[in-house]
Amino acid sequence: MRSSQSLLALLCFCGPALAATPGTVTIPLCPGLTIVTAITQTEGDYESIKTIESAGDGGVRLKYSNERAVQDVPGGPPKLRRLSVSRVIGADDAGSAHLYLQQYQAGAPVSVPGTTAIGTSSAVLTALKTKGEAKLGIFDLPASPLSADPDNHPSIFDYQTVTTIRRVGDKPVMLPLTVNGEKVELPAIHATGDFAGEKAEFFFLDDEANPLALRFRLGIGSKQSADDEPPTDRDTLRVVKIAYECKAPPPGEGRLERALSKVGQRVDVYDIYFSFNSDKIRAESERTLKELADLLQRHGDWKLAIDGHTDGIGGDEKNSDLSKRRSASVRAALITRYKIDQNRLATSGYGETLPKDTNDTPEGRARNRRVELMRQQ
Repeated sequence: MRSSQSLLALLCFCGPALAATPGTVTIPLCPGLTIVTAITQTEGDYESIKTIESAGDGGVRLKYSNERAVQDVPGGPPKLRRLSVSRVIGADDAGSAHLYLQQYQAGAPVSVPGTTAIGTSSAVLTALKTKGEAKLGIFDLPASPLSADPDNHPSIFDYQTVTTIRRVGDKPVMLPLTVNGEKVELPAIHATGDFAGEKAEFFFLDDEANPLALRFRLGIGSKQSADDEPPTDRDTLRVVKIAYECKAPPPGEGRLERALSKVGQRVDVYDIYFSFNSDKIRAESERTLKELADLLQRHGDWKLAIDGHTDGIGGDEKNSDLSKRRSASVRAALITRYKIDQNRLATSGYGETLPKDTNDTPEGRARNRRVELMRQQ
């Protein structure tokens, strides 16, 4: 088991470091780290967002939110259902816990001793790499309030299943996703296991300081689909975007400001988030909006074009309209909340016509959903 002090050094690390796999990007576990997961539905992808709020002696505190379309009445119109909860991972648990509480729901306690929340522990990853196997527990929680005390029932621990997972292959698997606006590949350790008859697989970031779950499939093929379709998985996770900025850069050195330093330059922005199939800006976007407003206030002569882009799900006309409304929402937020002169901001929307990547994968679609900024003056 790691000591709290040595683990604290890992939790608070905010600078560059060598990755476990040479030549790859590391993901520091620091306040502001944002992890975006795409969940695929017939109507399109909806995104859940985990944001690290603090990391210190008490461990890690994070906020989780999602907004998804649900159909309460068969045949009726889908409604948007929102979830926002907090979770605390203790410093010792991040180092040594073998239980991965991968679910987030209303009624669950904020702190569940003995569990992790955004991936596995350092100990589990180390065991997979050195021994080829590790003990791991996951959960299948009911939609009802639960205790975090194993002796007070109904308890979260009543719904755990523990097994031995085993590593697949002897080299990390490289997974594509977007990190700080750039397409990269992150090294992951692939492992599989059987949880009481349900097969599962995991891809954990190959970094003992921050072994994020980049992908998983739980209950593989256990969910029966309608209309003779093949069975689907009980639960899945697929991280598509990660953003972090452990320390605020000095004026003039931020990514957006550098990218827009010359007239005509463009920059793709992936951390302005919208509600599912909507132009409503989510709360997690505020840091990026403030950064953009700050640089516009420092450079009073700058004028920007704000262009919206979507993925390829939903049809040309619908996506064109959605992209225009989203760019208009960004402009309106800068004008109303940050008092930026409306004459300095122009908007347009291109729908799905200018993709950056394939529309055949969640990661590709996430790169296509973006706001593009161009310096006009």
